[in-house]
Amino acid sequence: MGAELFAPCASLWAATASPRATGMAVQAPLQVDVAVIGGGVTGLSAALHLAQAGVQVALFEAFEVGHRASGRNGGQVVPGFKPLPSALIKRFGEQAARRMMRLGYGCADELFALVERHRIDCHPTRNGWLQGAYSQASSDYLARRSREINAHGGTTRYLDRDAVRAATGSDYWPSGLLEESAGAVQPLEYARGLARAAADLGATLYEHSPVQAITSVSRGFQLQINGHAVHARKVIVATDAYTDRLVPQVAQSYVNVASAQIATDPLPAALQQSLLPLRAGISETRKITYYCRIDPEGRFVIGGRGRNGDHLDPATREQLRKAACERFPHLNDLPFTHGWACRVGMTIDDLPHLHQLADGLWTAYGYCGRGVAMGTTLGRVLSEAVRDTPASALEFPVTPVKRLPLYPVRQLSAMAALQWYRLRDAMGHPG
Repeated sequence: MGAELFAPCASLWAATASPRATGMAVQAPLQVDVAVIGGGVTGLSAALHLAQAGVQVALFEAFEVGHRASGRNGGQVVPGFKPLPSALIKRFGEQAARRMMRLGYGCADELFALVERHRIDCHPTRNGWLQGAYSQASSDYLARRSREINAHGGTTRYLDRDAVRAATGSDYWPSGLLEESAGAVQPLEYARGLARAAADLGATLYEHSPVQAITSVSRGFQLQINGHAVHARKVIVATDAYTDRLVPQVAQSYVNVASAQIATDPLPAALQQSLLPLRAGISETRKITYYCRIDPEGRFVIGGRGRNGDHLDPATREQLRKAACERFPHLNDLPFTHGWACRVGMTIDDLPHLHQLADGLWTAYGYCGRGVAMGTTLGRVLSEAVRDTPASALEFPVTPVKRLPLYPVRQLSAMAALQWYRLRDAMGHPG
């Protein structure tokens, strides 16, 4: 991913994943057809699909595959987009929006099919995913959201108070929306499984190989990696919140925020049966949302906004613990034994972005909490883009990069925006 090196805190997923040998690092000049920068879900999916198509592809990761957000997220596999279908149609037009929604509402199906096809042992579960309301306005919003999504190819179900209580074991949410095709995975095992599948198909994966620079040269691009030159005809940049100085125009087009999680050890059996009995995870309509689930071993996991991108500070840990106990009071006396954090890219329009940065240079990023499924699918779309599929034929709209206004102070602006969203949430506005 970039040249910046540091050691973030270990996650629950790293602590419980199967042992794995570290891959090789770049140690000499190379020449490849397509270079993929970033060993997260998007890059790994792109490499897998390119190798499957017979393309000579090499992936370069600064640490180990799945080391950052792709291996340290909540593991939720949620289809679709945050904006309503009507908003997508208004912005992109009927034809493009319908193509985009077919891709979006099918991305969880695509991920679980990929897991089955390549026998990725990532503890997949497919019990749906809930979005909880917290006010009458947000309940009305979820009812409308369910109707719109179902009218455009999604599979959702609106739940009243009794139904959401039965699904969660909690009285906290007055209503909810169940995304029936959603589920969850152990995210680090999923990323590593993608890496194995890509390698089995012929992709070459380099770890501990940060890309310091990308330069346009004759017949392609030159990457500087570990002091060596790597020449590639095409390049995919899949670094999301960790792009930094590698591609400045991309790094300046989104808000970089912290995401933090904490988790218990496996809960007592009786408590496991009473909390989230549907075994669907849940997030909320709030802009500043929390999300939680119970993993297959019975651990309760909750996540939300953090303060430091790669380290979990005590204040955020306590904030998450209080949020968990507010929603599920039975957790009050239980310790949260695991805690970790990462950085994620959040776009202003709540949509992922797909860009052609130059002839042969592509990127996708900004998944806004839905990166496991959408990153997998847009990795495939990127693989088609670098194989010269016309932009108009891609399943996701290609847009120009737009630098955020007042970029030098964007993190201060982001904090101001977070405070505004908290105010909106307190006033009962829907997401």
